Amino acid sequence: MSQWSPRERRLVAVGILVALLLLAVFGVILPIASGFSDRADQREQLADDLERGDRLLASRAFWLAAAARQRTDRTRYAIVAPNAGAATELATERATAVIHATGGEVRTIREQPSTPDTSRLRVEARLSLTQLVAALRIFELGQFTPVIEAVSIDAGQASGAGRLAPMEVRIDLAYRHVPAL
Repeated sequence: MSQWSPRERRLVAVGILVALLLLAVFGVILPIASGFSDRADQREQLADDLERGDRLLASRAFWLAAAARQRTDRTRYAIVAPNAGAATELATERATAVIHATGGEVRTIREQPSTPDTSRLRVEARLSLTQLVAALRIFELGQFTPVIEAVSIDAGQASGAGRLAPMEVRIDLAYRHVPAL
């Protein structure tokens, strides 16, 4: 076996020392530091989740009050009736009353295909332009507000007269209804 010179021995010793240091850094110190960093990120995420949860709990009273207001206001936006047939009857009476209140003449009111919580009506009436605008405003601002899905105007005879004569008007309405409690 050959003898190494002192310089070679020092180089080998330094190499072994560097290898041990690298092994200690990459095998022990970096994984521990990485674990600290990962746990710090998790703690930050948990703190954000906790803060979000606290805000949600703090807003509970606001949302409960809003739900109570909506329950008391539901008669403004929906017909409260025991069943769909009663709701459609109320919607028909309301549409007839609105047309008559403006001085118009109801020709027909027909029920249209609808969903379980909606009553759809097609109202055909004879109205002047002023009466039509008044009727639409009453529908918009009145009790259990409908969705006005379509308005069709046949002003054929009205325009030929040279003055504002009554027109044939078709209004498609959709009333939401909820069961009576």
